[in-house]
Amino acid sequence: MSEDLRSRRAAFFRKGSRTSPVADQPRPTGGRWSEAEADRQIRTFLIRLADGRQLVHREDPVELLRENDLLLLFGPQEEEAFAELALRFPDETVTRWATLLSGGDRTEAFGPRSRAERRDEATILRELQVGVRKRVASVFLLLVAVGGLVVGARALLSTGPEDRSDRALRFAGVADVVREGEQVLAVEGGAPVAEPVLVAPADRVVAVLRGDGPPDDRIRLDVPAAELPVPVGVVAATVFEHRGGQVALVGPDGWWAGACVRVTVATGMLRPLDVVVHEVAEGACPDGLVGRSARVTCVGRSVLMLAVDIPQGSVELDEGGLGWAEVVRFAVEAAPAPASAWEVLSVRGAISVPAASGDEAVAVPAFGGAPGDVVRVEFGGDVLADGPAGGDCTLA
Repeated sequence: MSEDLRSRRAAFFRKGSRTSPVADQPRPTGGRWSEAEADRQIRTFLIRLADGRQLVHREDPVELLRENDLLLLFGPQEEEAFAELALRFPDETVTRWATLLSGGDRTEAFGPRSRAERRDEATILRELQVGVRKRVASVFLLLVAVGGLVVGARALLSTGPEDRSDRALRFAGVADVVREGEQVLAVEGGAPVAEPVLVAPADRVVAVLRGDGPPDDRIRLDVPAAELPVPVGVVAATVFEHRGGQVALVGPDGWWAGACVRVTVATGMLRPLDVVVHEVAEGACPDGLVGRSARVTCVGRSVLMLAVDIPQGSVELDEGGLGWAEVVRFAVEAAPAPASAWEVLSVRGAISVPAASGDEAVAVPAFGGAPGDVVRVEFGGDVLADGPAGGDCTLA
């Protein structure tokens, strides 16, 4: 900073008069000035406002104002006097000086805001208040919703799981097993006569084409009968109690030769409890088919009986909660050749317990016999399209 500017700024506020040097300025009359005349009048106003202070003169009044720090001398009286002078400014000059004197906010220039500006400010304030109220209301509703969810969750957690034992596969009774040491010799009981409501045919085709994309897009409902592992409706299945759970499948003579049979014991939500797979010949089952190797209990020309684990009562699931054995799903699976158009191809069926209560509850029938006995499996009724299902098998 030069010594000259330092001297001027050091003596800037030494004037002691309380009367503004522009207070008695005559009020201008007449029409609008030109821009040059307005600049001349503003320059005269600024020199008068300086009140004898040492100035660095500039022709441009804006430069004169900035060079001599005259903006610091503008108070309420000076703004009022300048506003009266500005009544004759052209629009460009008014805009420039209103922005300059207000520090960038023209709504604060030349004294108090107008009624329209105050009205706009009130509108904005009102909108802000409404916005705050809406936000508070939204937060309140959110808290209420969260509270409701918490209460509902507590109610669900505090309520025991639904008892579905009336829909579960329930054994008629525990058959007496004849043992000698550790060897099971025989199971007491009669012939395996099926409960009609627990008999179901394999009547549903599940076919998925090979290819890319989601499997759901590749499902097909129409499949040539010659490509199926067994024709639709020629195999039926039921459940028995004999040394635990048994699933008996009956069809035409030799239907199971070279077949792949899978049986699944599941809950009503189709959560598997036990899965067994019987592969009659190596390579009969598709690669990656899930399930433990099945134990054959009884086998004949038209009958194949596999042992499964059918839990009695509720079962604690690994993922939490309880489940009941409510459905037995069975399938004859095909192992498509590498050149086959199919990725999955099977004929399936499902055995489920009809809803009942009290004495009408359905029970899984039991039968007896010793290894080597030939028993007659009877399904009864017209289960299959070609007549009653049944046949002889030898207990293993």
